Amino acid sequence: MVRIRRDIASFGEAWPETLIWYAKAVRQLRSLDPNDRNSWAYLGAIHGIDRQGWINDGVITPQSPMPPQSEQDRMWNQCQHGTWYFLPWHRGYCWSFEQIIGATVEALGGPSDWGLPYWNYLDATNPNARDIPDAFMSATMPDGSDNPLHDAERNGLTRLGPSSWYPRDIDLSCMNQHYYTSAVGSLGFGGGVTAFNHFSGPTGACEGNPHNPVHVMVGGISPMGWMADPNFAALDPIFWTHHCNIDRLWAAWLTVPGNVQETGANWSDGPSPRQFEMPTSSGQTTVFVPGQTLPGKTYAPTYDDLTRGTGIGVGPLIAKTVLMEGIEMGADKGTEGPPESTLIGSSTESLSTHANAATTAVEMAQGPEMLAKSFEPSRLFLNLEHVRGETASSVLNVYIGLPDGHRELADTLALFGLQKASQEDGDHAGNGLTYTIDITGPANKLIASHDATLDMLEVTIEQPDEAKAAPVTVERISIYSQPAR
Repeated sequence: MVRIRRDIASFGEAWPETLIWYAKAVRQLRSLDPNDRNSWAYLGAIHGIDRQGWINDGVITPQSPMPPQSEQDRMWNQCQHGTWYFLPWHRGYCWSFEQIIGATVEALGGPSDWGLPYWNYLDATNPNARDIPDAFMSATMPDGSDNPLHDAERNGLTRLGPSSWYPRDIDLSCMNQHYYTSAVGSLGFGGGVTAFNHFSGPTGACEGNPHNPVHVMVGGISPMGWMADPNFAALDPIFWTHHCNIDRLWAAWLTVPGNVQETGANWSDGPSPRQFEMPTSSGQTTVFVPGQTLPGKTYAPTYDDLTRGTGIGVGPLIAKTVLMEGIEMGADKGTEGPPESTLIGSSTESLSTHANAATTAVEMAQGPEMLAKSFEPSRLFLNLEHVRGETASSVLNVYIGLPDGHRELADTLALFGLQKASQEDGDHAGNGLTYTIDITGPANKLIASHDATLDMLEVTIEQPDEAKAAPVTVERISIYSQPAR
């Protein structure tokens, strides 16, 4: 049986049968206790759980039966962020969810081939693409009963896009990355090399945008809704349609000739000793590895379309092996890897922003590439390393400028999972988040406007007014250059 994942907008009605059955299945899974591996609470906790927060929000009660602690330690708080495992882990997560919802739909009398639909919010041919789909906004279902798809804490936007507290837009810039794996200090489509990584590590291009902004835009930050907090996000039914679309972007990226997909053993076999494990519709669990999520393998999904809202056409699958210095990533030692990046500047002090912006100056190395009036065709990357804070998520505007005060907005970052990455008793001892921004364009604007070389760069960070609940600290700013592909 093939489950085909379809664009919610393609159904042409507010309440297509696919979403009616989805809502009925959600209602059924919410009636199960958290110790049931097919329950809504159990599935949500796989991504992340704040037990007291869930009690406060009425998701569970203090008396709710929970799985044994050993199972919680193995199965819950798994989500992979800031890592090259971000995409394959979420693909396996969506696969498990789809199987469980599908089995529930069939048990309730629905179709046996129910497929998880996706929210195609970047489809330029659909003027309503960025609106939260109607079925997730209505308080009731067509039969007048309460709507489980609406029953979530959302305090953000109902239409995705720039706002006073998030001035940048979601986009498809990640699809311009040709390598899945990031070289040090640069961007790759899927992220940088890590072990098991439940927040922390280098954020990949697809995770950075559109994944993180959509989470924060829908959840909101003042007050913060479920989608903006990784310990609550998977409790919102719209989470799954968002991640289905993120997965579809990866599926589309894989069809582009010349894109280099990671296939080496360190990625394909997954992390150790903690592995990726998901529940099945029968109530058992199964371990999967990233290599099983690639096209043609067990966990590979089927989509109705890979062109609308992805910015690409259809081409043959390219899945090359990647080699990176010091790490053998596959058997084909002749395969091209991402160009090596070079550190050309770093800050000597940390930055902290709360009520006011914070600025630091970064002296740039005077290599040959710095004497040009343009960095192109080379790329220039700004890294914000070990970003820490006390709120579940936040928003950070990042500017680059010259000592004379002229500056350009480099990016607006959605700091999804900020608190989890900052917890000193967490998985990564409070290492914080790491973000990489391609600043080639803004840097060239600065150079052109002053007809000069760039030997000193000022970096400014600030939070929008709505995000100033607590300070955000950046331990180090670093700048890397990378030759063109």
